Amino acid sequence: MAYTYDGFRSFEGVRMDLSDYLLPKGSSPDACNMDTRTGGLRTATGFSRAVEATLPSGAVPQRLYVYGTRQGVRYLALAEKKLYVYNETLGIWSTIYTFLQTITATKVDFLPIRIGSDDRLLIAYGNGQMLTYDALTNAVTLFGSLIKQSNKSVCYAELYFGRLFAAGDSDNPGRLYWSKAPGGTRAVDDWRQDDSSENVSGGYVDVGVDDDPITGLFALSNQLLIFKRDTLYRLLGDRPGNYRVVPVDASFRQPLHTGCVRYADRLYFLTADGLCCYDGQTVRRPGSFRALEPFLKAADLSDIRSAACGDTLYFAVHTPAAASGNDVVIEYDVLRDRYMLRTGFTAADLIGVHGSLYALTDTGKAVRFDGSTTYDGDPILGWWWTPRIDFGHKETTKKLLSLTADGTGNLSVYVLSDGGSYLTTAAFSQTIDTVTEIPLKNVGRVFRMCFSNLNGEPMTMEAGCSLLYDVQRRPV
Repeated sequence: MAYTYDGFRSFEGVRMDLSDYLLPKGSSPDACNMDTRTGGLRTATGFSRAVEATLPSGAVPQRLYVYGTRQGVRYLALAEKKLYVYNETLGIWSTIYTFLQTITATKVDFLPIRIGSDDRLLIAYGNGQMLTYDALTNAVTLFGSLIKQSNKSVCYAELYFGRLFAAGDSDNPGRLYWSKAPGGTRAVDDWRQDDSSENVSGGYVDVGVDDDPITGLFALSNQLLIFKRDTLYRLLGDRPGNYRVVPVDASFRQPLHTGCVRYADRLYFLTADGLCCYDGQTVRRPGSFRALEPFLKAADLSDIRSAACGDTLYFAVHTPAAASGNDVVIEYDVLRDRYMLRTGFTAADLIGVHGSLYALTDTGKAVRFDGSTTYDGDPILGWWWTPRIDFGHKETTKKLLSLTADGTGNLSVYVLSDGGSYLTTAAFSQTIDTVTEIPLKNVGRVFRMCFSNLNGEPMTMEAGCSLLYDVQRRPV
């Protein structure tokens, strides 16, 4: 018999693409609602309501936009056939527009623009002429006109070198429109040709073939990305006289418009195959491209939402565990190339604004992630499963004796092995630099351990914890 020490030097992200025995001990095949940015385990923080009222009963939440203006922040929500704005004076969601048809949420685009000297929020939704919202008057009006050739029923809009670009016209699904260059009497609601100069004119170009419709537009600093159902193009140039539309030679599964998010002049998007990144030249896959492969293969990404906040990307998806709604949010730490999952709420939409992450829940609540210890009153249940551990030798029997760590709050430790299971809890000492020794009792050859918080309460286990175990070579 021999007493031996092992442990976890740090905790990283979720990885499901390798056999447990090949995973680094700091990676987890199953973890949720944990924050590992410091290398330790910390229960993830939550959110509270951005506005007190929920959407009216019966309204099915679909999209959220947080619009910062000179008049203050405006919260807009789309639910089926109605567009709502939060009325701070009355403390209710007020209907400001009713659509003629139910809106397909993944074909809606919001874009702050300026028409002449007026700031507006542009709303493209595909089933009719685009709309503009005026934060000063709370009025919704039609964008453009037949005379200005800008009354198209498009669902994707983007600003690039000052011009408004739009696509998603059901009559011309492969057509990309652009406005006149703003200045003088010209504005982005005018898409006509201008005889004075080709380079200030509006216009359009048919990209590829109509059987391959445009499914998204995203502007980077020096190009406009044009996603189509089966291909990807980019528009280069800063004025019609030097525009070039060229295909991007890359193989990948096409994403939904709502599954794409910009970060540091790159475009990230999530598909059932994994996370991809367009770096300005081609589509690349991060080192952890397949880290969530089993999870993504089982998930439903047909109503995906995405957002960026700080150096973290967020993707809300639906899993078979939920009857409806996006019940899991995937967090991707760009700098660390690490993933974490969040559950405990459903996200009809996500949006990052000025360093804050907002969500619209399926219950109609507009919430802001603000460091709260709950999900607006609901407990945050966090857990972290280790990979299977055999300490390098499956042929020996081991007896776990103790786990030594330091932290705050109450920790639950569940140990599962081929010899049985054991559950214990411990309260970390609140004294600085004092460690806590947690007795363990399992005997077996292969172990898995789950660290979790108790009753949804905040818990932190600092990086660096030790396992003491006894080894006994099995008789031949």
